[in-house]
Formats: sequence, structure tokens, C-alpha cells
Amino acid sequence: MSCTIEKALANAKALVERLRNHDDEAESLIEQTTALSKRVETMKQYQEEIQELNEVARHRPRSTLVMGIQQENRQIRELQQENEELRTSLEEHQSALELIMSKYREQMFRLLMASKKKTKTKTKKKT
Repeated sequence: MSCTIEKALANAKALVERLRNHDDEAESLIEQTTALSKRVETMKQYQEEIQELNEVARHRPRSTLVMGIQQENRQIRELQQENEELRTSLEEHQSALELIMSKYREQMFRLLMASKKKTKTKTKKKT
């Protein structure tokens, strides 16, 4: 009888483990489905926007569209240049701050050592 109870417990444990695995797999499938759904929605939105742009393009001369795109490209290049300058400036400020902090730590260490020396000399004088 104990053999069948042990066997039933082992079977129950195996079933629980299989259920956990199935639950994990189901969760993974749900995540994948959600991500795919978002991607499909984004693609639909993109398609709608392309259709709107095509409609607008039909009503405007091609030269106007080309000029608009060229202007946007110039703005993008200017923003990229500004972004690069800001990144360089940030790196310079970070290195300056690191230098200042290292000097500060060095001074604090020296003050701490000097304070410890004073404390030791005072305790030696008292004894």
C-alpha cells in the first residue's frame, strides 16, 4: 500500500512539474502573441500613414515634397551635430568632475591621516 501512495505522490509531483512547464510555456506564448499583436498594429498604423502621405502627395507637386524632405534632412543633420556636440561636452564635464572628485578624495584622505596622527600623538603624550 505504501508503494502505491509513494507512486501516487511521485506521479502527482511529476504532474505538477508538467503543469508548471506548461504554464511557463503558455506565459511565453502569451508574451510572444502580445508582442506580435503590437507589431501588427504598428505595421497597420504605418500603412495608414503611408496612405495618408500618398494622398497628400497626390495633391501637392513633387517639387514641394522634395523640398520639404530636404528641409527635414537638414534639420535632422543639424540635430545630429548638436547631439554630438552635447555628448562631447558631457564627456568633458564628466572627466572634469572625476578629476575634481579624485582630488577631493585625496585631500580628505590626507586630512583623515593627519587627524589620526594628531590623535595618536595626543594619546602618547597623555601616557
